[in-house]
Amino acid sequence: MIPEISALYTDQILHEAARRYGARPEEVRSLGGFESFVYEFTKNGVDYVLKITHTIRRSVNYIRGEIEWVNFLDDQGIKGSRVVPSEQGLLIEEIEAEEGAFLAIAYVKARGSAITAEVWDEPLFEQWGAMLGRMHRHTKAYEVSSPLIKRQAWDEEEQLRADKYLPADDPVIAIVEERLNHLRSLPVTRDTYGLLHTDLHQKNFFLENGDIYPFDFDDCGYTYFVNDIGITLYYAMRYAPRKYDDVTTYARRFFRTFMKGYLRENTITALEIAYIQDFIKLRHLLLYIVFNQVGILSRETEEQQQKLLQHQREVISEEPLVPLDFVAEFRSMQV
Repeated sequence: MIPEISALYTDQILHEAARRYGARPEEVRSLGGFESFVYEFTKNGVDYVLKITHTIRRSVNYIRGEIEWVNFLDDQGIKGSRVVPSEQGLLIEEIEAEEGAFLAIAYVKARGSAITAEVWDEPLFEQWGAMLGRMHRHTKAYEVSSPLIKRQAWDEEEQLRADKYLPADDPVIAIVEERLNHLRSLPVTRDTYGLLHTDLHQKNFFLENGDIYPFDFDDCGYTYFVNDIGITLYYAMRYAPRKYDDVTTYARRFFRTFMKGYLRENTITALEIAYIQDFIKLRHLLLYIVFNQVGILSRETEEQQQKLLQHQREVISEEPLVPLDFVAEFRSMQV
């Protein structure tokens, strides 16, 4: 959590947000949260998720852009977590704070259960790919209702301002713009680029009877379809709930099964796939800056310093993070 937001947050903010959505504060249960305060509550037999963020991080119009797209996808049959109005009929509730305001949004809680090691296998990988492909196919038909609520582009991320969040002598600062310029060389068309989830890792969807129910669209923005795929691969490789001794074999198995599902729902070219490694590295770079910003990777102990330096070395290295030739694997699937 951003320290400036944590310092402003109080129990009174939570109680007021709960009241506005018709929930009893004592019955609201914390779900934690990394960049927002997240809770769940039950009303009239229906489970909801209550998310509270701050205007330091998100504006009202920016959240409206998320809400419009989430509900658009829900209308297309992608049943994740539709945004619902408060008791006063508002999709966003503003609660004044000592500085700025907290913004509360409620979603229908996604169906299903969290992903575990027991279901971490090919059927899940294929359904995961199919869900991402379905979202990409439908987003081609989406048109934002107003430029005022349009979400940001991938290269406008606040945390890509490395010089703001990293020490002046950090070598990561020098490579950011070079990496971005390389990725900007990809063509922007309706078939390659659109409003996407950008964070569909295994903790942002539930599974029920083999079906996937996505949620947490807080980071949705305009980017390349292949970036959305790369982000998914990044988390599947680095944070898998099961341990794999042969990383290359696992990467091949995951990628081929995931893409089998994806290609049932949407098309993509080998030219785009060629950028997957670069987008995986971009996500690693972005998280390095975020971890520095919020203090997850501090320099207080020798162990923390070593973790930070290892992350830094991986970011600035030209070596790929995933030991697999994605283009070769993709082309072999086309035969």
